[in-house]
Amino acid sequence: MLKKTAAERFGFVPFRENVLYRRVPETPWYQGDGATLTTLLMIQVITGITMTLYYTNAADHAYDSVRHITHQLTLGWLIRGIHYWSAGIMVVMLVLHVFRHLVLGGYKAPREGTWIVGVFQFFLVLTMSFTGYVLRWDERAVYAVGVVLNMFHNVPFIGDELVLLVQGGPQIGSLTLTRFFSVHIWIVPLFLIGLVGFHLYLVVIHGVTSRAEQKHPVRTAKEQKKVYKEAAHSEERGEWFHPRTVLKTGTMAFAVFSIAFLVALAVGPREMFPEGNLIQQSMPREEWWFWWYSALIAQLPPAIAPIFYVAFPSTLFIGMMLLPFVDRGVNRGLRKRPFWTGFVVLCVVVIIYLTYLRTKSPWTGWPDSTPPPTPIGVVISEEAESGRRLFARYGCNSCHAIASHGRRVGPDLARIEHRMSQTELRNFILNPTEDVPMPSYQGRISAEDLDRIADFVLVAQTFPREITVTGKVTER
Repeated sequence: MLKKTAAERFGFVPFRENVLYRRVPETPWYQGDGATLTTLLMIQVITGITMTLYYTNAADHAYDSVRHITHQLTLGWLIRGIHYWSAGIMVVMLVLHVFRHLVLGGYKAPREGTWIVGVFQFFLVLTMSFTGYVLRWDERAVYAVGVVLNMFHNVPFIGDELVLLVQGGPQIGSLTLTRFFSVHIWIVPLFLIGLVGFHLYLVVIHGVTSRAEQKHPVRTAKEQKKVYKEAAHSEERGEWFHPRTVLKTGTMAFAVFSIAFLVALAVGPREMFPEGNLIQQSMPREEWWFWWYSALIAQLPPAIAPIFYVAFPSTLFIGMMLLPFVDRGVNRGLRKRPFWTGFVVLCVVVIIYLTYLRTKSPWTGWPDSTPPPTPIGVVISEEAESGRRLFARYGCNSCHAIASHGRRVGPDLARIEHRMSQTELRNFILNPTEDVPMPSYQGRISAEDLDRIADFVLVAQTFPREITVTGKVTER
């Protein structure tokens, strides 16, 4: 009696009857990607709130507070790991969710509103995935802030005003971090959670693209509702949302979250870079879910890349918003939409290929723990050998090749026309010239390590322009 009364007073009866105990067309397991995204968002909120209790929103303390969460807080490493990996997997699942609806025509009448709300959610999640790793305030975060400020700077007419708004003043500092913190912790989550609720409401009202809709052309919203209702109330083609649909979609959500949990348990959170240096910034090292975009930008001519930074997301947003009103075809489903199927397959292949290129890219710095090679038969001094290992440890081979081996962001040190003395090398490492996009190592390297690296580079300048390496180069 008490249970029934409570259900009536708190409005659970209409929810139970109209949401849980309703008939829907039979749902395949892969339509659980929406439930998976909702679950991952809940995980983000829970782990994010937990970390916020210990996070310090100040440029001079943010980095140390994240290290405290990771290394000193009980299970802090696991909480941060779950937050990190579930965020990355959420981005992947979000893209797959969009691709699935492109193939099936999930934006067609009467689901235009569902799609439009989903587009806003799409860009809000991407915003969250970017602003989140800025809060660590390590070198990657500072570089990421520079990238987004450069993007806003290229916005016509109001670029400078946007930079000042986002930056919080004439230069990057605590106010900049405060703005990113507010966006990540308060502004975006409030809008996102509200839109998720509205999105789920529209899904209950209009459903998702059923198999019955994919078999025959559907021309109007009225016709869609008729086909959908007939399939839902059919004994063979329909099912109860609870428990069958909930079980299938919930199983997928649990499986995907389990992957994020197990990876966090085995690997932990992403290692942090050194604390952010506002004077000399390091080379770009964005999060893995943005690798493909970084590679795409790198393929563009320098004159076009700054424009593309702004034009691509803007065009993507406008295109996605207009899609339900531009594509007025009557067919839905994989087999009857070959163009969109091919388009999605092409996008997946391109994203995977660009991601691969980013991991191998010669155009940007990339961490590489393997020391550079030496010519076969050449024996270098102990000091130079120590410098060879330090060359990799300090990330020098992230940008510099040795005798055509390695990345070529900076000069190949075996091909320098005017060889530098050891003193010149030390001075250059500590204070590079302004026209060189190399970070200063002033205050970031000990005098002894600096001497050893200079010893190795001094010898490397005498190597042949190209050398043959047999087998894998390892530390000796």
